[in-house]
Amino acid sequence: MPALGKPSKIDILHAAESKLPNGIPLYSVNTGTQDVVKIELIFPAGTLQQNLPLVADTTNALLEEGTAKHSSEEIASMLDYYGSFLETSSHHDYASVALYSLGKHVNKVLPILEEIVKEASFPKEEIDVYLTNKKQRYLVEEKKVRVVAARNFPALLFGNNHPYGHVVTLDEYEAINRDQLLNFHRSHYASNGCAIIVAGKIKDQFLNTLSDSFGGSNWKADDLKKTGEFAISPNAEKKHYMPKDKALQSAIRMGRMLFHKNHPDAIPFQILNVILGGYFGSRLMSNIREDKGYTYGISSGVVFLQQAGYFQIASEVGSDVCDKALVEIYKEMDRLCNEPIPQDELQLVKNYLRGNVLRSMDGPFALAERFKQVWLHGLDYSYYEKYISTLAEITSKQLQDIAGKYLQKDSIYEMVVGSKKA
Repeated sequence: MPALGKPSKIDILHAAESKLPNGIPLYSVNTGTQDVVKIELIFPAGTLQQNLPLVADTTNALLEEGTAKHSSEEIASMLDYYGSFLETSSHHDYASVALYSLGKHVNKVLPILEEIVKEASFPKEEIDVYLTNKKQRYLVEEKKVRVVAARNFPALLFGNNHPYGHVVTLDEYEAINRDQLLNFHRSHYASNGCAIIVAGKIKDQFLNTLSDSFGGSNWKADDLKKTGEFAISPNAEKKHYMPKDKALQSAIRMGRMLFHKNHPDAIPFQILNVILGGYFGSRLMSNIREDKGYTYGISSGVVFLQQAGYFQIASEVGSDVCDKALVEIYKEMDRLCNEPIPQDELQLVKNYLRGNVLRSMDGPFALAERFKQVWLHGLDYSYYEKYISTLAEITSKQLQDIAGKYLQKDSIYEMVVGSKKA
């Protein structure tokens, strides 16, 4: 068997930076063996920028449901004819519109993307269908302990008035109207807030066409506002229980506020998180699932946002063993705080994470995503170099110190939805 490779650095293809005539930054990852292209337009149009609940998500979801020239059915038919597809997504900090296409057809479908971005019309009938479906789904999912916990836990950390923590209510769907969507689209899906990331086999002719479509000054927003800082108001109580009648399982959410992605402890804590609950062989999985049999799955994760970061543990356990599961979760955090991680376990996690890094950079679209994840946080490619060097050098003692700073029981918020006891 060949010797196991341990890369000490990453040779990553950097995105080339340029600007369209109207000032839109364009980042290009020109590589790949297949004749495919991804064009992603990113806008400051997430929940952080909305002034009314649900407007950002609804606007983004309905972009492809009709324009001034074509219906949603016609748009879908044109994209399908050329083997292309559109992907819209709305996040806390931003929204995006991405087009995937064969390189030989990209110049034919680019005008469709331009039309969707600039001329979305938000037909009333499409809005009504969308909101009806969303309200019905809300009612169905409100019965699921997992969904209720996921909706309500961020409010404990940020407060319900913060965009990151706001708990959506059914009444807020009723308040959405077409004028709100048109105004939000006009104000936020504009050239002076846009950035474009292109990946794949990129030809000069395509870049010229892209500039013709999006490089003009005819879609600038006059009232584009910079995102302000929102006050974070964590709940005064650490433990919360939401009863759910006849629930056979209880959903557990635990966690705490952390820091931004550029914090000195960000990379070490991510490594620590993997050991705790970030992969299938983690301590939480080994204890709560494999040894105790309390759950089918349990995981922990770190979320980095532009204005904050947080850590959380998520699981669903049998109602009759919920209290026991909580005890074991705290026990695993306590072990990390007070006992050094065995060298063989640490080495296993290091190998796992090295492999993850290499897999996450396989192909042009993956490389573009890696660029986006540092660019969104004001970082550059040195972040990945730092990640690899930290991964190689970090010790059990350093990880124990990190655990002592951030995994103390009295700093952890706890939410249980369901029943702690059968």
